[in-house]
Amino acid sequence: MQARFEINGTYFVDEANSVLAVQTGPGYFAYAICDALGAKLSTLKWFNTTGSGLRELLAGIPEIGHPFQKKIIAFDFPAYTLLPGELNQGDNSALLHLAGGDPQDHILNEWIGSDIALNYSVPFTLLNQCIQYIPGASYWHLQKIRITEALADKVAAVLEVNIVDNSFSVVAVKDGSLILAQHYTYRAPEDVLFYLLKIAEVYQLAQTEVQLNVSGLVDADSRLYKMLYDYFLNIRLMNAGWTDEAAMDFPAHYFTTLKQVALCEL
Repeated sequence: MQARFEINGTYFVDEANSVLAVQTGPGYFAYAICDALGAKLSTLKWFNTTGSGLRELLAGIPEIGHPFQKKIIAFDFPAYTLLPGELNQGDNSALLHLAGGDPQDHILNEWIGSDIALNYSVPFTLLNQCIQYIPGASYWHLQKIRITEALADKVAAVLEVNIVDNSFSVVAVKDGSLILAQHYTYRAPEDVLFYLLKIAEVYQLAQTEVQLNVSGLVDADSRLYKMLYDYFLNIRLMNAGWTDEAAMDFPAHYFTTLKQVALCEL
């Protein structure tokens, strides 16, 4: 299967001292191999996927099964719930069903810090194939990684937005507390702007003060980004920070979340 994006880094990375970071969600599968510090990129590939072609894709990438120092898979599926720890009863299948989860999916549970429980579902076939073709990998939801990083940001108010084709996810933090983490779908740039303006209004995030960090598949000269730029004073594209990203054929902010996956602590 032809990769949608492919980057072959200029650095040799010793697998025994390197990281395999995988990110997968509806319609896509991406991975990066980098050094343990997340600075030197060896390989990065991003594929569009369909359910029936996933096994063929994974079988055709033998390197993802190699014994890396660390292997992490971040699932980017929109069916998840965030609950205060005291309200987490373990079996939240009904809540996940309301969030759009398939009753046949695997349900996984994680904690963000000691007080937020994240429960999410992963397609049955995908999880089984990841276990088969990427043995020994740890599994996290991408939102856990993004929330953890946003909570560590010292900015008074921040909106973290990651865009993948016709969907985007938002993490909003205010005064050191998580106030929202959600996925949305959209058809036009105006939809994205509407959601973000509504979030800012409801949670009293002043457009002149909130820091809007944008990553994912959006270009600086796109109509979407220009619209956001017109309405939010503090906006920036979040480059991944690979050592040689200036020589890449694609904007580095396309792959910021993959870098976050590579650097996350297990």
